[in-house]
Amino acid sequence: MKRIIKFSSMLLTVLFIVTSFSLQVQAQQNDNGKKYIKIDVDGLACPFCAYGIEKNLRSNIEGLENLDINIEKGYVTFGFPKKTKLKDEMINDIVKDAGFKPNKISFSDKPFTKTEDKK
Repeated sequence: MKRIIKFSSMLLTVLFIVTSFSLQVQAQQNDNGKKYIKIDVDGLACPFCAYGIEKNLRSNIEGLENLDINIEKGYVTFGFPKKTKLKDEMINDIVKDAGFKPNKISFSDKPFTKTEDKK
């Protein structure tokens, strides 16, 4: 009986270690070396506007991915590598060069979701 209890205890310990390791690996996978940005933009009114801002962003930001331009809500979201150093000033310049006025700029370690639309 003592052997069974000892074995069960060891098994639970191993299970705990494996679960902890699995959660750490999952956390590392979620931190995939990406950052995300959301830019509220004045003047996004049509697909041609969206194309203009997309073209400027893609030509000025290396590694840009998952670009989403919501004309109706007036924002742009995208991901980029953490090693790419983007600052508000640079984003402002890129958006202004495309002919728009940037408002609020938000950075995140997680992608922005459609449910976060507040506008």
